[in-house]
Amino acid sequence: MHSDELEDPSLMAQSDPDPGLWARLEHALAIVERDVRAGGITGPLALTVQSWDPTGSAWVEFRGVCHGNGLRPGAGHDPPAALVQVADAAQETIMEVTWTVWPVCDVHDLGLHAELDHGTAVWRCTGNGTHTVAPIGELGQRGVHQR
Repeated sequence: MHSDELEDPSLMAQSDPDPGLWARLEHALAIVERDVRAGGITGPLALTVQSWDPTGSAWVEFRGVCHGNGLRPGAGHDPPAALVQVADAAQETIMEVTWTVWPVCDVHDLGLHAELDHGTAVWRCTGNGTHTVAPIGELGQRGVHQR
């Protein structure tokens, strides 16, 4: 089921009773998608609800595949935290589908991690101590690649 199929109120109720939360998750996915495309990764990326999941979680789907734990109902309450959760879910699914590490720090050639840093959603590297590489959504403006 794709996000555009969530117009049915009964399906929306399954995933999240507050349409504003779903909109925040979709907005977060659009921000993450900028980083995905900056890494040269192609393929459809969507927020979905899966009929096999009784929890009503939202899932990041990439090239028709969902992977990981999903985003629990209510994940969009705090926009920066929602952005980190969506980035983490997208990263997990993309890496499972492509069997490559994404995104990668150009300085240390290590995979980045989505985290909150003083209230800002960022991609961080653990190489040579931990450092912030870029705010989520701005990897295209930094030196980051796909392995």
